[in-house]
Amino acid sequence: MCGRFAFFQEIEPLIDDLDAVDLADPHLRTRWNVAPTAPIYVVTESLAKDDDREPGAPGEVLRALRVARWGLLPPFAEDLAFGARTFNARRESLGSKPSFRGSLSRYRAIIPISGYYEWKQEAGSKRKQPFFISDPSGEPLYLAGLVSWWKGPGGHEGPAASGDGAWLLSATIITREASGTLADIHDRTPLMLPRDAVDAYLDPAMDDRGEVEQWLQDDARVRDGEDLELRPVDAAVGNTRSEGPELIEETQRLF
Repeated sequence: MCGRFAFFQEIEPLIDDLDAVDLADPHLRTRWNVAPTAPIYVVTESLAKDDDREPGAPGEVLRALRVARWGLLPPFAEDLAFGARTFNARRESLGSKPSFRGSLSRYRAIIPISGYYEWKQEAGSKRKQPFFISDPSGEPLYLAGLVSWWKGPGGHEGPAASGDGAWLLSATIITREASGTLADIHDRTPLMLPRDAVDAYLDPAMDDRGEVEQWLQDDARVRDGEDLELRPVDAAVGNTRSEGPELIEETQRLF
């Protein structure tokens, strides 16, 4: 699964690498302990609208860095609380889950992160050791995700809301069964894409739900994570109120 991550990338190099325009809230700060329901960065690709919020003529494909609320809210969600249980989406059941299948064909996204946390349960112990998992070079990880514009009661506020407050952008991170070194930590891992697979995943021309499901099932397109660094970190990261760069510093293992 992926229930906690860090984001401390510089925005300009990120949007340059992804060839995206920046439509995100400039006040969204670097964070070392992002939890579900928090605002997160997402990268989407869609046909640009002819309004004041999005540059580009109608019909032009626009790739943009935006802010979404972590926890997907499908159109039928009755309230924000729904998103507390949809922050992850299992790859194996995307097409059969009503919460996610509606976003597969049109509302895909990349969630850029600096690294994520996972907890390892050791046999014979009730305590868990947290690990920070990241690219050793410091490059961002690109996670496959889905987004949904939720109307709800309207009158939304915050960085994930539309300019008129009528809609709220929400997101989920797709996960898969872990393998190799990552499976030693946890049985699930976020579905990470290499940079050369990002363009195909975001391409709005891939608009058939079944095609998208098949695309995501192909592990040849997925970053297996064997090159990632797994660093034991302090248990303080388990508290959602904990913040700061010290959370990703290596510490002695609990076991």
